[in-house]
Amino acid sequence: MVTIRELFHNLGNKHNLITVGIGTTSEIVENSLKENDLKVIKENLSEIINNLDQIVEGALEADKITTEIHDRIYKVMDPDTGKPK
Repeated sequence: MVTIRELFHNLGNKHNLITVGIGTTSEIVENSLKENDLKVIKENLSEIINNLDQIVEGALEADKITTEIHDRIYKVMDPDTGKPK
């Protein structure tokens, strides 16, 4: 069974991957806007799409992890008081 600590660690990893992916994608877009070669622009667009796919996949996985953390915490904590049940 995965611990809540491990879930938070996994969530942090997903956040980091998403952040790096967004930075890389932004850089590729910026470089593409400076490029005049249509072949290079097409290659860059392909790379952007791949990065966006990975970002979306990471975001969906992060959402799944967040939901699991939420569910596990509220099984043991009173949502109104924040105290253990």
